[in-house]
Amino acid sequence: MAATSPQPLTYSEIGTIVYDWIGVDGGYLGDFSYAKHDRFWRQVASLHVDTASNSPTRQCFEDTLGSVDPGTQAAALREILVLYPPLDEPDPENPRFRSAATHTKILGWISRLETGTATVGVALASPSDLVQRALNDADALLASSGPQSAVDRVHTALHGYLHSLCEEENIVVGGDRPTLNQLFKALRDNHSALANLGSREDDIRKMLGSMATILDVLNPIRNNASVAHPNEDLVGPAEAVLVINLVRTMLGYLEQRRVQNSR
Repeated sequence: MAATSPQPLTYSEIGTIVYDWIGVDGGYLGDFSYAKHDRFWRQVASLHVDTASNSPTRQCFEDTLGSVDPGTQAAALREILVLYPPLDEPDPENPRFRSAATHTKILGWISRLETGTATVGVALASPSDLVQRALNDADALLASSGPQSAVDRVHTALHGYLHSLCEEENIVVGGDRPTLNQLFKALRDNHSALANLGSREDDIRKMLGSMATILDVLNPIRNNASVAHPNEDLVGPAEAVLVINLVRTMLGYLEQRRVQNSR
């Protein structure tokens, strides 16, 4: 079977980068001068762009970003996230501008452009400091260094999140350092959010059992094939995206059940 070619950025996605991330003022893109814009493309893609003879920076940036290959688009987005990091606090007049949600979207686009597969974003209502810090680290590493560098941090985020769910309902898990699977089993057996899974409950519980099997192999992947330790052989980029998506899917599902249960 032939590999799926990464899909380039759509016109709408380029618009999000321009208006909801970099920002536009009177046709000019962020703080890009003509010289800075030309230098940006030279450094990112060894590409000659003569902004002054073409159009204002916004239009020239849109045209150039739309014309290059997916790999170059990914490199450009990575550099944009370095030049224009997320805001510490939401802009009350434009909540989407450099927001966490927009940041997650862009990281997913980068992953799609590089591997053909988008990562799954996740929003937690009230994560612990450890979990939020690990998720922030994973997003930053995903943007700056690629998916292989983020495997350790999403593992830490999931481990911390499962711990917090157990603590939330005073669920005691044996051992000084319970594993992901031990925590997950304790939650499946005891957490009120997982007591009633609605229609097709038996099938859903089988799915959760299969997810427990996945958790069994996350530890050796994290310990032996990620940057958590000085390992020479890392999981490939596509496999790293698979790990990240699996972890974020699990986080998203458990969080949704927790929030629904608390209402």
